[in-house]
Amino acid sequence: MLAPELIRIQEKPLANWVTPAKVDAIRGEFMRQCDKLDGLTDGIINNYMACRALFDTKQGKKGRDPWAAKRCPGNRDPDPADTSAKACLTDGQITTLEMVYSPYRFATPLANGVKQFGMWVPTTDPSGSGLILPGRFRDQEGAGPDGQLHRHLGVIGVTGFLMQDPNANPLDYVEGERWNARRVQISGWLDSTNPDLSKFADRGGRLIVTVGTNDTLASPGAQLDYFQSVMERMGQEKVDQFARFFVIPQTNHGLSGMNYTTDGDGKTIEAAPIPNTYDRLPILLDWVEKKATPSKQLMVTGGGRSLPLCNYPLYPRYASGPPNEAASYTCTR
Repeated sequence: MLAPELIRIQEKPLANWVTPAKVDAIRGEFMRQCDKLDGLTDGIINNYMACRALFDTKQGKKGRDPWAAKRCPGNRDPDPADTSAKACLTDGQITTLEMVYSPYRFATPLANGVKQFGMWVPTTDPSGSGLILPGRFRDQEGAGPDGQLHRHLGVIGVTGFLMQDPNANPLDYVEGERWNARRVQISGWLDSTNPDLSKFADRGGRLIVTVGTNDTLASPGAQLDYFQSVMERMGQEKVDQFARFFVIPQTNHGLSGMNYTTDGDGKTIEAAPIPNTYDRLPILLDWVEKKATPSKQLMVTGGGRSLPLCNYPLYPRYASGPPNEAASYTCTR
């Protein structure tokens, strides 16, 4: 519930405000660096984990600045209204983007010992679900004392449940300070982050989850981190016996998506839907009722195309053959 507020809090200084004019520059840079990481330049970031690692500055830059090519010379933006992919970013704007695409660390661990929130992974929809907004809000530099309060899906959870005052300004939150004890308390009530699913598995439970990396509503970073925690707690062999965590790269909250029309080499390509259809219910029923364990590499179809559906942490890597056919890829890590 706090994640959108953390971005707006990060943007309190006017210098840190990422404006809608920068959307093409941001996704163009993601595509330039990440499109070909799966062995094919096609406008789809299939190797989402490697791309995430490139832009995760919390793990240490190791001498590399992922935003170096987009920094404005002398930290001065010559044309803030430039909406092209060539637009530059100021140091303050990059500070905000570093926060959005790196895990957010809590002042103290929350329920189940969770120490951070996964935030988002590099996406072709960096402004989706209000991640980038055109206006300023009360308590942000330049908004004025009568500026509007920030409102977002789930904000009542911040003001009403966390702050216990529906009229409070959600941008007053400060990590580790006034509301920290309350946050730890409600985390124990609300957060479904227990990595030990052994009781579920031992009762014969079977789990199939599918997520998209372009989901700007439910944090894909948090979802990926949760399944990673399950594997670390229970072991890959045990998890494979009862769970599948499929990822369809570059699809949104509803698992639909398109390739980007400018590929990683800067070439214009035709837009096409990313295949996202597979008959998941029979797979689950057969697993439970017939003990038919599903593969960790299935296939999704749509728009006359097919692609592999890979179980995390595997991703679809192009090998050879027609790019629109699943048989041309392998699920690897």
